[in-house]
Amino acid sequence: MEHVIIVGGGLAGLSAAHTVLERGGRVILLDKMSFCGGNSTKATSGINGALTATQRKQGIPDSPELFEKDSLRGGAERPDLIKVLTHESADGVDWLIDRFGLDLSLLSRLGGHSMERTHRGKARFPGMTITYALMEKLEEICEKEPTRAKMIMKAKVDKLLTDASGEVIGCEYVKDGKTHALFGAVVLATGGFGADFTDGSLLKQYYSELASYNTRVNVG
Repeated sequence: MEHVIIVGGGLAGLSAAHTVLERGGRVILLDKMSFCGGNSTKATSGINGALTATQRKQGIPDSPELFEKDSLRGGAERPDLIKVLTHESADGVDWLIDRFGLDLSLLSRLGGHSMERTHRGKARFPGMTITYALMEKLEEICEKEPTRAKMIMKAKVDKLLTDASGEVIGCEYVKDGKTHALFGAVVLATGGFGADFTDGSLLKQYYSELASYNTRVNVG
C-alpha cells in the first residue's frame, strides 16, 4: 500500500494524517519548516463548532444552519465550502476532544457569531495546544510504527508529479539541497497563497502591500 503524502504540518495537515491512519492507511507528512504547527499555533481564540457535545451539555441552542447563516453574512463567496465548514464543525471539535483528550470546555461568543460556539480550554494559546496534541501523537505513531507513518521536516514541495492523463501521482520535494520524489495520493494542506511572493502571485495581485511582510513561521 502506498503512503498518502500530506504536504503541510499545520492543523489541517495533522488532522488529515490522523484521519488516514485511523482508516488503516499509511502517511508521509512533509513540512518546509523544522517543526510542525504553521500558523495554526498562532490561533488565540479557539475553534468554532455548532451543535457540539460541549454546547449541548451547557445548553447552548446552536445549530449548523445558524452557524452557516452567520458565516454567509460575513461576505463569503463560496457557500458550498461554508456549508461543509459549518455543518461538519461539530464532528471536528468532538473528534479533537474524544481522540486527543483535549479540554475545549470553555465557550465564547466572538464577533460575527450569534451563539457561544468558539471552543477553547484553560490554556492561554488554544491553537498551540490543539496543534501540539496532534503533532505529539503523530510523532509517537511514527516512532512506534515507522512503516505506517513518517514525518519529513525542512522538506519543501515544489512540484506535483502527474501521469500521461494529468492525474497527480506524487510530488517532488527539496531537502538539504537534494530533490526527492514520492509517489502516492497527495493532500495539499499548505494554507493559502500568503507565502507566494512570485511576480504573478495572487498576493501581489490583490494584496501587494503584504508582499514583503513576514511572520515567525515564514522560511528565513
